[in-house]
Amino acid sequence: MILELNGLHAGLRFSSAHIVFGHETCGVIHGHSYYVDVRICGEPSGEFGFVCDFKVIKSIVKEICETLDHKLMIPKNHPQTEYKIDNDSIYLKYCGDGKIKEYKIPLEDVVLLPLKSTTAEELSQFFSKCIVDKLKDMGLIDNIKWVEAVVNEGIGQGACYRLNIK
Repeated sequence: MILELNGLHAGLRFSSAHIVFGHETCGVIHGHSYYVDVRICGEPSGEFGFVCDFKVIKSIVKEICETLDHKLMIPKNHPQTEYKIDNDSIYLKYCGDGKIKEYKIPLEDVVLLPLKSTTAEELSQFFSKCIVDKLKDMGLIDNIKWVEAVVNEGIGQGACYRLNIK
C-alpha cells in the first residue's frame, strides 16, 4: 500500500534562496517557493492498520521545511566552494569556470546542508534520507519498503527521489 501527501495542499512548504554554482543562469542567488510531496510504500500494521500515521509524516516534513524556510541554502560539499564561519557570519568563496565569487552572509540567514549542491535533485535525496532517519529513530520503519520525496521548485517543476528500505 502507498500513502501519499500532496505538499501543496498539506502545507509542506518553504521559501528559500540558493545558488547552483557554475550554472549559467542559476549560478546567482535566487529563490523558490518550494513544496514537498511524500509517498511511502509499506504494509499496513499496528492497532489502526496504518502504513504510517499522516500526522507523523506531516510533522517530520514540516520540521525539515521550517529549518530551510527563509534561509539561503548553502551546500557544505560542493567541490569548488570553500566556507569559513567567523563570529556571526559565514564567508563563502566559489572558484570555478574562470570565476571567483565571494560572499559574506550573516549566519542567521543561512542553512548549511550536507550536499554537493542545493538543486531540487539533491534536496529530494536530503528529504528522503531525513524522513527515513526520523522514522527509524521513532521505531516506525519495520513495515516500510520505501520513502519517496518530491521537491518542487514551484508548480509543475520538481525532482523525485525514492529511498528503498527493503
